[in-house]
Amino acid sequence: MSASDHPMDDALTAYAEGRADGLAGARDEHRTGDPDYRTGLHDGQVAVFENDLLAAVRKALGED
Repeated sequence: MSASDHPMDDALTAYAEGRADGLAGARDEHRTGDPDYRTGLHDGQVAVFENDLLAAVRKALGED
């Protein structure tokens, strides 16, 4: 069986790899054309932003 026999697996793998790259602050320029990779990348970047924002709010409130 080839990878194309399981398109959902391919999509989930691309999303997971994109999310991992987003969390790491990296980007695979060769894969940014893949919408599943790009969605995962953006989700990872948003998760980092949320984490940083919450840390800044806690620090501002003196909860660090």
